[in-house]
Amino acid sequence: MSSYASMDRHFPTTLTARLGPVNAEAVAANDGGTYGDVSLGRYSTIIKPVSIPTSAPINRTPLAYTVAPGETLSAIAAKYNVTVAEIRWSNTNLMQTDTVATGDQIIIPPVHGIVVTTKASDTIDSLAIKYGVDPQTIIDFNRLRTTSLGAGVTLVIPGGVGGAFPPPPALYQILTGARSAFLVKVVGCCLGPYVNNKFPVGWCTYYVATKRNVTWNGDAGYWYANASAQGYAVGPTPKVGAIMVTWESWAGHVAYVEAVNPDGSFMVSEMNWVAFDVIDERTIKPGQLGQKLVGFIY
Repeated sequence: MSSYASMDRHFPTTLTARLGPVNAEAVAANDGGTYGDVSLGRYSTIIKPVSIPTSAPINRTPLAYTVAPGETLSAIAAKYNVTVAEIRWSNTNLMQTDTVATGDQIIIPPVHGIVVTTKASDTIDSLAIKYGVDPQTIIDFNRLRTTSLGAGVTLVIPGGVGGAFPPPPALYQILTGARSAFLVKVVGCCLGPYVNNKFPVGWCTYYVATKRNVTWNGDAGYWYANASAQGYAVGPTPKVGAIMVTWESWAGHVAYVEAVNPDGSFMVSEMNWVAFDVIDERTIKPGQLGQKLVGFIY
């Protein structure tokens, strides 16, 4: 028998109904008390226990963040438990690049997903389709009282996934006037024999790693030091078959030396200099790269 049943051993139910619940000793409990897992107030009012949250409430507000000296998007993403892609999708100025500078103002989503500022043509359904989520998720997370949207509304799209980022600009687009300073020819092919390398397709590192068996990692600008650390010979003089390493962009650049001319100039083949995923041949005169030339890996 339950310890808080409205029954007793000797009293008629007409009496106990007026008295209220009784305990196992048939004592009326009008003044309240605890009976099993039920708490009673005066006159047998059942008090429902209130659950107390044990975790912090979900933050629903995007964070306006100022980039500190030396910070990268990777470090910021790790700090706030989101991904680099989610930060880039949430900031239109980062669609073309994954680099930030000291003092830059960026928006960080409060959860995995995307922060958007609506346009006049946006609807809940169109945003849900665009970012691959359920429309009700957008409504619930942002606590919207209406499904009508206007321009300039900031919304968080939890779990949203944006589109592919555009390819990086070619080096000659980064370096104003650089293309005109060199003798350049776009070629129709060809990759080298090492086609299963670990570098992303379309970049200079990918191309050179098809021409040489590259056993190190890292951005192009660090190849010289990384190769040297693995015991590869390095130096300042171009040789056929060597890898040229430069700091012609923020991540550096690498190219493959195809020929060395009697006047000291040399020709390299490379990718992502004229255009992304495009191979070209470029002739470089002695001293033309200046301090941007790191050296050659033999």
